Amino acid sequence: MKKNPSPKKSKTSSKPTSKTPVPQKSDGMAYHHGNLREEVLEHSRKVLETTGVSSLSLRDIASDLGVSHTAPYRHFPKKMDLLQALVAEGFRELTIAMNRAWESSDDPLEKIRKAGEEYIYLLLNNPRRTELMFGGEMYVSGDPISEELRSCGNEAYMGMFRIVEYGQNQLVLKKSVPTATLMMSFWSGVHGFAVLNERKWKTIQSLESEKQSFQKEVLQILEIMIEGTRL
Repeated sequence: MKKNPSPKKSKTSSKPTSKTPVPQKSDGMAYHHGNLREEVLEHSRKVLETTGVSSLSLRDIASDLGVSHTAPYRHFPKKMDLLQALVAEGFRELTIAMNRAWESSDDPLEKIRKAGEEYIYLLLNNPRRTELMFGGEMYVSGDPISEELRSCGNEAYMGMFRIVEYGQNQLVLKKSVPTATLMMSFWSGVHGFAVLNERKWKTIQSLESEKQSFQKEVLQILEIMIEGTRL
């Protein structure tokens, strides 16, 4: 008797190919997002400045970005992790600003003048983030401060410190006052001025003549502050 021929094996493979689509949630939101961490930070920064820290919600941000509600939690397990990342970003920008001031001139007074100007406008353009950087919810929540945040904060502090120290070593700024104290005096002055003028800065954004007048006022205020630190 002839044996029945063996049935041919199907050539169809059950293994997924490279064209297999990325799994989607039933509501159409993707689980994965190529540059999600950076996009969450950028969007959170806008929400923070527009409506304040109480309005920040990882679920709402996920919805705004069109990803699954759980996706941002892979980068920021809780809201405080997001806030610390935003603050670290702020200190990194402050460090860059202080480096610009350092490189702006060899003149010690021009360095500190530029440092004050950089700080004022950084605060005016990011007032709610600056509040987090120096107080508020960040430091009363009981959550430990991340090493990233500590490192970024210290680097920004030292950026201002070396500018003041340079002025003292060049015998232009007061040597009788410890560097940290002299720096804090100047820093407090520019911070206070920016905080007090935040609302004014917002109202004159579309008025070029008013902005120019405000910029002149900034330079005058800085001259007064610098005069108090000189020998």
